[in-house]
Amino acid sequence: MSMTNDNICIFGASSNKVSRAYLDAAFETGRLIALSGRGMVFGAGTSGLMGAAARGCFSEGGRIIGVIPEKLNKPGIFFENCTEKLVTPTMHERKAAMESMSSGFIALAGGFGTIEELMEVLTLKQLGYADPAIVILNTDGYFDPLIRQLEKCVSEGFAAPDYLTLWHEAADPKSAVEYCLSYRGGAVRDKLIDALAPNDCIDR
Repeated sequence: MSMTNDNICIFGASSNKVSRAYLDAAFETGRLIALSGRGMVFGAGTSGLMGAAARGCFSEGGRIIGVIPEKLNKPGIFFENCTEKLVTPTMHERKAAMESMSSGFIALAGGFGTIEELMEVLTLKQLGYADPAIVILNTDGYFDPLIRQLEKCVSEGFAAPDYLTLWHEAADPKSAVEYCLSYRGGAVRDKLIDALAPNDCIDR
């Protein structure tokens, strides 16, 4: 298994029943990761946006690290052209492995699992456990409602304004990958500042 964490991890849908624009963006993201010289870490699926990104990376001879939980490690589900394969006992351990091997994350369009993975790395960065590049690839405005919800968290006082800088929104794969490559880390607000602040709740 790869001993470096200088890889870019992608999160994305396993469904093929989506617009071609999402699949094309995923393929191009994988292709550009390969051309960058970084490895691509992903959930090891052969279908949907995961599979499209893997095929894009494979098309340029990139290093592909697939991480899959034992329950899903079955023929027809796993992308067979992975350079490296890691099977984990649980989904929780799968995510931990993907996080430990990656210095950057790109969220492609996806469903519940993709959104959950994105929120986990955002929370880890918010709490100062890690400081990776996090990119939301907002193909065709797919993530607009989620971004508005995150902004509402801030406007309603549930999160500090600083946390709106935890992620970078990209409109296309090129800018998404370039952001990961250029990211050098940034000051992450210490969440303890908020936790220890006086209670200034406003009755409504």
